Amino acid sequence: MTGSDVIPIWLDCDPGHDDAVAILLSCFHPSIRLLGISASYGNASPKHTLFNTLSLLTAFGKHNEIPVYKGAQFPWVRDVEYAPDIHGESGLDGTTLLPTPKVSVADGDYLEAMEKAILENEGNISLVSTGTMTSVATLFKEKPYLKQHVKYISIMGGGISVGNRNDNNSAEFNIWADPDAANFVFQDDELNYKCILSPLDLTHKCIATTKVDQTILADGNSKLRKLFYELFLFFTKTYKNVQGFESGPPVHDPVTLMPLLLFYGQVDNEQLKFSFKRYSLTVDLDTSSPDCGRTIVVEEHDVDSTKGVIVGLEMNVDFFWEQIFDALSAADDYEDSL
Repeated sequence: MTGSDVIPIWLDCDPGHDDAVAILLSCFHPSIRLLGISASYGNASPKHTLFNTLSLLTAFGKHNEIPVYKGAQFPWVRDVEYAPDIHGESGLDGTTLLPTPKVSVADGDYLEAMEKAILENEGNISLVSTGTMTSVATLFKEKPYLKQHVKYISIMGGGISVGNRNDNNSAEFNIWADPDAANFVFQDDELNYKCILSPLDLTHKCIATTKVDQTILADGNSKLRKLFYELFLFFTKTYKNVQGFESGPPVHDPVTLMPLLLFYGQVDNEQLKFSFKRYSLTVDLDTSSPDCGRTIVVEEHDVDSTKGVIVGLEMNVDFFWEQIFDALSAADDYEDSL
């Protein structure tokens, strides 16, 4: 697929077990063209997330095709915090199968690289943010003229009625980790109506059950499948121990790609069954508040409005997993062709 038949994206991520799945899907879904990656702080330190990104692309055989840049290194205002309780110190604990990267980080500034990608795909590119929103917010703060050249910003973050961070467990990690950056995007009327938010309310329905784990290995015994199987087993353990998920961990980040398939016309809603509402959102920025980082609904708008963030609430989870299994099969075939 070429031209208008593919969805050009830039991925800002912080691998992270579920980011690894988002990278896989971005590399091997036939409707998606991954232009570049900025690896930012978040689930682990920037040093670890950068290594993890380069290692995963090496494991996929895509290391010479997808440039990787250092993304945001710390939040705008608050002190940096990571998520070793979920992802381990490295960000991708649980496997010994991550290869040594065969390429280094790309030269240059991630903001300039994102700017170039946006202008070369003017009006058609979407930014996908699966970590904190620092990189994306910084881009538009420093280069505001780019706002008009982006089609969508698909974000994993927030929670309307669900949370997993702060004293009251009312915030989601990505928003909580840099609430100021998130609030900047949500409050910008040139940006917020282009935002597609996949909150915990939606991603908590995308569970990697034992059946999912078994399917990963049942369809083949490649090193790549063993890698993902081991990552999922570790993820299962931490989510059960830390957040009480009994049937498996939620795989948040690749959910961001599903509504893009719909809004670019690559699938119809009979397949995806994506339902959403449009909300004006704000974020609690009071660092002394037990609700700091909470995503707050200010107003609901008509779904056809050009106001407010598109907030996903339901999706065909079976279709979601089919896309991931197909991407794994495509990755296997690609490895065999090298």
